Amino acid sequence: MKNHAAIILKNKDKILFVQRSATKKSLPNIWAFPSGTMEEGESPEKTVERESIEELGIRVEVEQILATAELPELDAKLYFVVCLSKDGEPKKIDPNEIQAIRWMTFNEFFNEYSDDQIGHGLIYLRKHPEIWEKV
Repeated sequence: MKNHAAIILKNKDKILFVQRSATKKSLPNIWAFPSGTMEEGESPEKTVERESIEELGIRVEVEQILATAELPELDAKLYFVVCLSKDGEPKKIDPNEIQAIRWMTFNEFFNEYSDDQIGHGLIYLRKHPEIWEKV
């Protein structure tokens, strides 16, 4: 089982959601959080710090690990890590990674997108509002 960390980037009451590139081998065009695979010996916090620079061009301040989810369909464990930007606005660094960025509340996001348009981690959160309502 691989460990992954998802960046739940907050800006007031909005959360950053990204649409994965159409060229991605895994889950192309799907809406998700920016995320990455944890490297050997790396904590979820260090993973989101690294991935935020690589994927969004910003440094983040980690607030908390909100939850973890086991996703057997992906043979993965996903850590949801709540963060704030330390230096500026996120941007699309690599179009082969991210094709779109949107700031939305969780309610707006879940009202707009169906399960076939979103990643497994967000499907998990949709089923567990008691988790994301705390953000």
